[in-house]
Amino acid sequence: MPEIKPFKGLIYNLSLPIQRLVAPPYDVISDRERDELYELHPYNVIRLILNRDENRYESAKNFFETWLRDGIITERDKEAIFVYEQGFKYDGKGYTRIGIICLMKLEEFGKGDIYPHEKTLPKPKEDRFNLLKATNAQFDHIFGIYPDPNFAVENLIEKYKPTSPLFDFEFPQGSGVNHKLYEITDESFIYSAVNFFKNRQVFIADGHHRYETGLMFRDYMRSLSSEKDEHNYILTYLTNMESKGLIILPTHRVISGVYKSDFKARLLSELTYDFFEVIKANSTDELKDLMSEFSRGSFGIYLGNGEGFVLKIRNYERIKQNLPVEIPDVVKALDVTILHEFIFKILELRLDRIVYTHDFKTAVELSEQPDKIAFLLNPPSVLDVKNVSLSGVAMPQKSTYFYPKLLSGIVMRKF
Repeated sequence: MPEIKPFKGLIYNLSLPIQRLVAPPYDVISDRERDELYELHPYNVIRLILNRDENRYESAKNFFETWLRDGIITERDKEAIFVYEQGFKYDGKGYTRIGIICLMKLEEFGKGDIYPHEKTLPKPKEDRFNLLKATNAQFDHIFGIYPDPNFAVENLIEKYKPTSPLFDFEFPQGSGVNHKLYEITDESFIYSAVNFFKNRQVFIADGHHRYETGLMFRDYMRSLSSEKDEHNYILTYLTNMESKGLIILPTHRVISGVYKSDFKARLLSELTYDFFEVIKANSTDELKDLMSEFSRGSFGIYLGNGEGFVLKIRNYERIKQNLPVEIPDVVKALDVTILHEFIFKILELRLDRIVYTHDFKTAVELSEQPDKIAFLLNPPSVLDVKNVSLSGVAMPQKSTYFYPKLLSGIVMRKF
């Protein structure tokens, strides 16, 4: 069962401009964005999570220790559970995503009620482990989701949340994404929240590498006979998977090195028509509308110059029979699996040059180039994430992108 608890959070000094101190998670920051964050403020958290110094782990440690000593980062007086609200717009509609930031006890995947949905890679885990070992601190959060159609935590938050937040700001500037952070130290709230999660399942939405790094660090401290109880816990954000504010964005693919006339001939061949309805779209707006209308089992293709098509699956079972037998059925049902394991193959596409983007407009603009075409996807559902997680297998890479991202530096913790 998931075990959570409050903690004494570290936050930036309230006199500082928080909107210039935070950053996106380390794994979505490009080199250009890192430089921009450096310029944003000399105390920006980028210097802790992804600095550009030669010995960046030692530099992160020095920055962190100096900022603690000088009061740039301060420790709160009491143990608390924090409430993190993000207000944003997507496709013209307004949403609010509400979650709590707490410590969650680490469990080995497969031995408790905490479930992953993605595979991890050794290099990012080694990187995060070295940072954790150097700083003995965490600057960002695991992103977990849990099922609760009764919205019990939200009701508790409504009852106990302070009138004024610690932070209330927009980031990035001009994005329309607003971030609010509240601190709740009330013992009744903490008791109720801790008990609520004893009977829940938690699914890791984002931060798989950081979660597994937490396990590595815990075991490392055990090997040194230096383990504290705090090493058994990881900084975690938890939000309700039933909430309308939990948005997953699609991840579109743009393929390079394509001869469009040859590709179009294959696209409109009998083989394609045998498995899909092929619907022509006369504009990018129509293409987007058709994708939304058909939803699951439909795939947009944009060739440039206003020419687009939608492939709509005629019969799922026939396609599943043509997928590799080693792929579990729950993964075979995903659009991204069908795209990579079937559509790309029947259309004879090479995937050595592929660009991923979550933005429909960007995918379309890239496809105006002579050798590029875009494959446009609908996002997977939260239920897809849950089902794949419970099955014990992983989703294909670049399957999920939860929006908006949690910010690094909004609440931190040290061991």
